[in-house]
Amino acid sequence: MSELLSEATVGDYLVGLGFAEADAALEAHELGGGVSNVVLAVTGATTNVVVKQSLPRLRVEQEWLAKRERALTEAEALRLAGTLTPGAVPGVLAVDPERCAIVIERAPTGWRAWKDDLLAGRVDPEVAARLGSLLATWHSETADDPEVAARFSDHEAFEQLRVDPYLRTVMRRWPRLERPVGRYVGQMTATRVCLVHGDFSPKNVLVGEGLWVIDFEVAHVGEPVFDLAFMTNHLMLKAVHRPVDFDAYREASLRLSTAYAEGASDALAFEPPYLVGLTGCLMVARVDGKSPAEYLSESDRLIARSLGSRLLLHPPSRLEAAWNDVGEVLVR
Repeated sequence: MSELLSEATVGDYLVGLGFAEADAALEAHELGGGVSNVVLAVTGATTNVVVKQSLPRLRVEQEWLAKRERALTEAEALRLAGTLTPGAVPGVLAVDPERCAIVIERAPTGWRAWKDDLLAGRVDPEVAARLGSLLATWHSETADDPEVAARFSDHEAFEQLRVDPYLRTVMRRWPRLERPVGRYVGQMTATRVCLVHGDFSPKNVLVGEGLWVIDFEVAHVGEPVFDLAFMTNHLMLKAVHRPVDFDAYREASLRLSTAYAEGASDALAFEPPYLVGLTGCLMVARVDGKSPAEYLSESDRLIARSLGSRLLLHPPSRLEAAWNDVGEVLVR
């Protein structure tokens, strides 16, 4: 295995790649929040980049292994998304297959993760609408494209980082949910429609004067509804955590889904109960999977588990009705 980069070594690494002179004064610091990669921000007189290197073992309590070549997939997906929606993702500056590392643009000073805004109760529905439009473009422009299907046919990283630790872990831990979750897993993993981000969540959205979506490391051709459900799940979990801002989270979710529906091609049509049920699966997974949402209190976890199970087992016919169910629980 190649050596993992660090704050002490990444400067020399960038010099070797030609991003800085040998005598350049570079400052490096590790960016927080990631469990699956070494992520280093490096600045200098003419250098302002992020270096990202895949970890073979994730930084979580339980053993969680994943293929390191996912960094190369991320670079490919970023380049494709950047072509389809210029300015919506960071540019890829270098790819190192041997070290499973990539060098990408760094977000402008002052940009922040949308997750931080949401957890503070600052909920901008325009961000959600923009995300829905971006997702619709990525999905629509890559749907049923043989070249894209060939480039992103590998599902191993998605299985290792999403399906198994999230959904199959719930199936193992909750026997009563094994069959219903298994039906969603079966349909989702058998579907090959378009490029799917696979980690479309608020922590992977940077906002400032503009907006970037980052972290495409589990991108693959698969089930487009997964991306919508993944973000919807996060907004519902924020509502559980901050019920005082329930209406704002609900509006953001509905703006996301409306913008997506308005921009999506006919090939992406789906039944709303499927979105709601998959969202329920993911809610339970963020409580009882290998990567529980760290901001949920114990009482939040009980509510999220109950709500997720309810949406999974008895999905309403519309997303609006699902949000009504969430609201009824939170006001009790």
